[in-house]
Amino acid sequence: MRVVIIGGGAAGMSAASRVRRLRPDAEVVVIERTGIVSHAPCGIPYYLAGLFDNFDLFMHYTPDYFRSVRKIDVRLNEAVVEVGDGYVVTSSGSRIDWDYLVLATGASPSIPDVPIEGNRVVTIHHPADAARLRELLNAARRIGIVGTGYIALEVAEAARFRGKEVIMIGRSSHPLRRSLDEDMGRYVINELLKHGVELRLSEKLIEVGVDGNSQVIVTDSGRYVVDLVILATGIKPNTELARQLKLRIGETGAVWVDEHMRTSRNNVYAAGDVAETRHVLTGKPYWHPFGTTANKMGYVAGSNIAGFSMRFPGVAGTSMTRFMNLYIATTGLTEREARNYGFKPASTVIRSRIRARYYPGGGDVIIKLIIDEDSHKILGAQIMSDDGSYALGKVNTVAGLIMKGATVEDLFFTDMAYLPAVTQVWDPLIIAARQFLKA
Repeated sequence: MRVVIIGGGAAGMSAASRVRRLRPDAEVVVIERTGIVSHAPCGIPYYLAGLFDNFDLFMHYTPDYFRSVRKIDVRLNEAVVEVGDGYVVTSSGSRIDWDYLVLATGASPSIPDVPIEGNRVVTIHHPADAARLRELLNAARRIGIVGTGYIALEVAEAARFRGKEVIMIGRSSHPLRRSLDEDMGRYVINELLKHGVELRLSEKLIEVGVDGNSQVIVTDSGRYVVDLVILATGIKPNTELARQLKLRIGETGAVWVDEHMRTSRNNVYAAGDVAETRHVLTGKPYWHPFGTTANKMGYVAGSNIAGFSMRFPGVAGTSMTRFMNLYIATTGLTEREARNYGFKPASTVIRSRIRARYYPGGGDVIIKLIIDEDSHKILGAQIMSDDGSYALGKVNTVAGLIMKGATVEDLFFTDMAYLPAVTQVWDPLIIAARQFLKA
């Protein structure tokens, strides 16, 4: 049995490793268009900030490790240019036959459909481009970031860390609009302003051009001259090969897969950013392009190819980021999304100290908890703190409960640990849940 995997990122290498583990007799071939595999794009902002210099740290495992230890045939710097029934053709002219095919082709930056001119306009997505990006950042004084999502925030932090002037421009009324409601978004705005980021919100991009030796960003409300433009306007799934195979494309624009990661074509699987899944709260198609999801999708795809039935249950939409001293963690639906999906959302926002009053140190946590008024089912949480580990633990607790369909009463009675040095006797999550209990 030969399994060909297109893409050596999180999903691709997870699938390859799982097939190898369960089927030692299988031939596993991974085709990767860049020179690295098992890469971690989330590390790019920290590389730009200068927190590490060793490029190999972008890889969890090296290609040689996969070849020598896991006996996976990893082919680097080759792109698949043609895919058909039982075969692929690469950019080197090689034809490789397959019994099973895994599309793990990831996603690419979504470029705004406006005139764009200049050689200092970049996107941030793949570690292969990180060295050039850092050179450009080093040479610039004033950075213009178009977008207000996760990448925009993290790159803004890296640029400010390097002492650069930063202007962030977005069409949304607040940062992280897809993950945060407006009331919580205000905390992010305050943190950005506190650390010297110039914000231009609710502005539509008209064009990116050149002004002498500088770049210029033009919106419907202003004109901003900068040294470097970073387009952080989202990503889109790489579905070109899927379309060659005439695979079904889902409602989200990513490749449709069933719960076993099978596509609409026999013996073809898809995993990672190229594939859609479903949201556990709505049951509707959902696209969640994050490495944690990609790893699990690849694991499930590889298990099923190897003959061990496994299903991917969907996601709660959990994510986390940071800007300077503010850690931002979310899971589930925003109030806006919940309403759009037909729920009847109710919410509360509480602010609490992290530790007992008498224990030195420790900051605050802000928690927004969202439930359905009728069923009391937990719909989402938005959590912010200056303690990243604390915010992480709280959002993961809520995510686990959402995955199991829990109610706010289930949260209130969850038996949580208590130690004055790390939390309050009334855990902030339980305080939030208590707001919904009937008197």
